[in-house]
Formats: sequence, C-alpha cells, structure tokens
Amino acid sequence: MVWLLFETWVFYFLYGNSSLTFNKVIDVLVGTLFNVGIFYFNWYVLIPKYLARNHILLYIAAVLTTLLGIAMLRAPLDFYFFREYATLYSYERMVQYMMGGLVLIFISSALKVTGNYIRNERRNKELETQKLTAELAFLKSQVNPHFLFNTLNNIYSLAYKQHPETPDAIMKLSLLMRYMLYESNDILVSLEKEVDHIRNFIDLQKLRLREHTSIKFNIQGELQGKQIAPMLLMTLVENAFKHGLVSKNEIGIILNLVVQQDSLLFSTINNTSQHKKREFGGIGLENLKRRLNLLYNRRHELIFEEKEGIFYATLKLYFSQLEK
Repeated sequence: MVWLLFETWVFYFLYGNSSLTFNKVIDVLVGTLFNVGIFYFNWYVLIPKYLARNHILLYIAAVLTTLLGIAMLRAPLDFYFFREYATLYSYERMVQYMMGGLVLIFISSALKVTGNYIRNERRNKELETQKLTAELAFLKSQVNPHFLFNTLNNIYSLAYKQHPETPDAIMKLSLLMRYMLYESNDILVSLEKEVDHIRNFIDLQKLRLREHTSIKFNIQGELQGKQIAPMLLMTLVENAFKHGLVSKNEIGIILNLVVQQDSLLFSTINNTSQHKKREFGGIGLENLKRRLNLLYNRRHELIFEEKEGIFYATLKLYFSQLEK
C-alpha cells in the first residue's frame, strides 16, 4: 500500500498535467522497480553486511556505488524510451537520480534501524522478565527450605519430649506447607492469606514456648482487597522468633501491622542478646532485601535498628508498585 501510494504520487508529479498513455505507465513501473530495488537492496544486503557491523565507511562507499550504478542504468532508459534529453549522461540528471535514490536509502535505513531497535528492546525486556522470574524463584527456593528447617526443628523438640500437642503441630505445619506450595507460587497473594499464614506460624511456635512468653500480633486497618508478594512479612516474623527469645529479660515478641489505602507498615520488636553484637544479615534477611529490590524497587523502606538489647525491624510497602 505504501509503494502504491508513493508511485501514484510519482505518476502525478511526472504526468499529472498530460493524458495517460501506455508508455507513461511503463515509465512509472520501471521507475518503481528501480526504487524497490534500491530500498530492499539496502534493507537486506547493505545494512546487514556493513552498517550492522559498524563498517560505516564501507557502507557509505557501497551506497554511493549502488546509487551510481542505478543512475548509469536509468539514464539510457530515460534517454531512449521515456523522455527527450539532449545528452545521454548529464551531470544534472545523474545527481537527480542519485539524490532520489539517497532519499530511499535514508527511509530504508531509518525503518530498518528503528525496527531492529524496537525488536531488541522487546527482546531485552523479555530476557529481563525471564531473569527476574528465575531469580525470584531461586530466592523463594532458598526461603522455603530455610523456613522448613526451623519449623521441623521445633516439631522435633516437641516429639522428643513426647508433647501431647505434637499432632496439632504437624497439622499446623501441613497448613503452612500448603500455603508455601500452592499459594506462594503466585506473584501476589491476598494480604488476608499472608496474615493467616503468620497466625498459623505463631500458633505453631507457641507450642514450644514457655507459657509466660509474650507474643502479640496487632493489626490496624482493613486487610480485604490488598495484595502483597508472598512470604515477605514471614521473613521478619521468622527472624523475630529465631533471635528474639535468647535473653532472660524477655519483652517477648511484638508484631505490628498497620494497613492503609496504598501502603502497609509492618514492624517486629523483640529482645536480642546483649553479649553478642547483632549482624543484620543471614540468608533470610538478605533474600528479603533482594526480593524487595526486585519486586518493590524504590517503593519500599526496610529499616533495622537495635537499642539496649531490643531489636526493631520495620518494613513499609506501597501496594501500587505491583498493581501497575
């Protein structure tokens, strides 16, 4: 369609004020063949062979040679068959042929380079998405065994002591594993399911703790309609239980979740050993940082702080990052 419109314009430009004849139609068709030849010769031969390989000087030389060759072929046709010229090869007509071909070369190159750029950008985005998916899957594969290892240790302690609530602990673990296997494979899960998962985890942990150990989970705001990447909050909860029950002067574990319209604020407060310097790392927390950077880049705040044997972890997320 583009070529048809282009050649219609050429025909009107050359013969718009004269009557239509067979010779004029042949003239335009021959000109079309030359134009198409220049366009696609540059598209399929010159650009891949020279320009795509950064041989700029060779590309310019090949273009000029091609245009000169086309001009040498067109001049006799116009001189003998289609138009009346005083000389076979004149400087003005040769320049006219080459400038017309140069316009086609420019259009062909622009379209080819633009098309290649768009395809490369699309391919890079696909590769980036595949890389992101693979990296997230790898990180989650590290999180889940780490979580399972800690939980099995707890159940082992109950079984070793022949605790009567061991079957209940196994059932809780079954619920936790169901969530990790079937729910956490999605990019997003409902905030309600994530909170239920945390509650099941807390219930399981309570089975091995002393009765006077204080565990508080405070929730403010509406959970319905909110979504979050799975197992993010759980990493902080796990960390609080792992390191928060090592001091004789226990404050217990305090979990606070504040949900707003476009964000949530989750914090954990727990005691830590006063005789061992706290390092804010480990597999769980390092994976959490990496997943946050991948999923909530520039849309999250993660702060760790320790004061007088009390460890504070605060995570703020903005829901809109993954909803877009």
